[in-house]
Amino acid sequence: MQEPNKEIQIAQLRDAVRKQIGHSREKKACYRAFCLLMILQGQRISDIAEALGEHTRTIERWRKRFNEHGLEGLLDDTSPGRPARLSDSAMASVARDLQSPPSSFGIDGDQWRGKQLQQHLQRNYQVELSLRQCQRLLKRLNSASRPPDTLSAPRGKPPRKDALKLHGSLA
Repeated sequence: MQEPNKEIQIAQLRDAVRKQIGHSREKKACYRAFCLLMILQGQRISDIAEALGEHTRTIERWRKRFNEHGLEGLLDDTSPGRPARLSDSAMASVARDLQSPPSSFGIDGDQWRGKQLQQHLQRNYQVELSLRQCQRLLKRLNSASRPPDTLSAPRGKPPRKDALKLHGSLA
């Protein structure tokens, strides 16, 4: 049985990896290629699955797709669902807009909130999103502009002295 601190570290690292992979087709394909590389270097699928929190069948499917289609087989098809209302270039433009206060766009307020973003998108991009969707978009764009901070203490609290220490070895 693993010691509790090591289990916590494993869970934190798994979460950090999944967060970094996100919804990017390319990052997911790279992750899958890494799993297959570990198989080719002699690791057992069950060990890889356990370490990464994947199901063995999932890794077997990736191996089958790779064997049948090469690296292209590791890429997901485009995802189903509603197309984005903002193009990638418009999203990048909105992210730049958020660096300036709403007042510079003729909108009341000195800090971006959902309502201000909703007005801004309607006026400047002819896109109508719900207030809640604008709040989510603000959160996503604000977190994307900051470096990952997965192991730090919550804001307002001083970090614990041992918060960033690795307990035991990673081997």
